[in-house]
Amino acid sequence: MGMVAAGVSLGAPVGAAQAEEVVNALSDGTAMNGFDVVAYFDGAPAKGDAAHAVEYKGKTWLFSSPEHASAFAADPARYEPQHNGWCSYAVSEGYGAEVDFVNGWSVIDGKLYLNWDAETREAFLDEQSTRISQAEANWPELHEGLIDGSADLYTHAGEGVEISHPQMLN
Repeated sequence: MGMVAAGVSLGAPVGAAQAEEVVNALSDGTAMNGFDVVAYFDGAPAKGDAAHAVEYKGKTWLFSSPEHASAFAADPARYEPQHNGWCSYAVSEGYGAEVDFVNGWSVIDGKLYLNWDAETREAFLDEQSTRISQAEANWPELHEGLIDGSADLYTHAGEGVEISHPQMLN
């Protein structure tokens, strides 16, 4: 499977190491609730459009402009969220959790981190060096648990939080 941007195939086939990825996506395969991950690097979340789609890690990533789609297609590792878009604070604690795409994000040292909500984002930022290193250490085992279903995964709906998915801009 290659990457596709606006209907044009890009990149080499995805290798076996990337064949099974548990990316934060809607049931229809839309990654990151349809948010444009490149837009976070411009300083604000933005919803993507199916006219500017890129296939990556078996999911459809939407972008708000052809420029953002092209930038992502050229270097997805530069823009994709850490931990496949799951809550970085939760990953640092050893479990998976949904994220607040509008209020739970931050870009630290050129990397996008998403978190459960604004309060969790602040806690993550307050302890960022410890949280980032612990999340990196936990991610391989947690990702395997997300693949095989053995890891705990918390949802906003399951926890009674008033964030619904697909999430919209405020």
